[in-house]
Amino acid sequence: MKCQILLCKCILLLITLFPLCGQPKISLDIGIGFYEPTMTGFDDNELVPFPAGNFINRNILWNVGAYYEFFSNARVGYNSLTSFDLGRLDGFETSQPVFYRSMRYRMFPLETFFRLRPKIELNFTLTPIWGRGKITLETKPSSGGSGGRTITDDWNDLFNSFGDEDPLEQVASDNNMKSDWFGYSGMIGVRYYTRPWLGLDLKAGFINNSYDKDRWRFQGKRVKGPDLTITDIPVFSLKLIYAFR
Repeated sequence: MKCQILLCKCILLLITLFPLCGQPKISLDIGIGFYEPTMTGFDDNELVPFPAGNFINRNILWNVGAYYEFFSNARVGYNSLTSFDLGRLDGFETSQPVFYRSMRYRMFPLETFFRLRPKIELNFTLTPIWGRGKITLETKPSSGGSGGRTITDDWNDLFNSFGDEDPLEQVASDNNMKSDWFGYSGMIGVRYYTRPWLGLDLKAGFINNSYDKDRWRFQGKRVKGPDLTITDIPVFSLKLIYAFR
């Protein structure tokens, strides 16, 4: 019995000390970022009353990522910074569709780092960006019979507000429009380890995106999207890091 108790204590001790045994190779992070894009197509749109811009739906980027340390002072990984917006479009006569917008900056970073002190790390990040914008309109026809407003009417009003005057004849079940673009980012950061396996990471840098409003897609057709300025924008992020072998 004493041997079993001693064995259990040894196992618990090893589990407790496991994060301390060697440099962690894999890390997961979650946090928030901050940037300031210019969303003229939403905020200054005179034809469609989009939800009012505020700090949460314009400036905050929700951040998740994962990294693998492949060398003693270098990591590769995946990082996603996402901005969301949600609201009802009250100006669409009686239909009042629900509007949803997301801007996702998917990054594939190469990061080098140096330990200034045992608990303090300085890191540098370069990454390509694969960006995607998505707009969804959850709409339904009004109760005006055959002469009432249709789902296609709502979508055509949205496209017209972005400057696309080529109307759709019919809208299928797919109710979202998408756009993809490429870019790059460079950042410098400081990481403080509260534990060998837990840390806080603060980064600052820029993102540069090749966004084109004429390259949106809707049901296999090229359509115009909103005017956005997401080029040469400063960006900041604060993340909680959990590392393990």
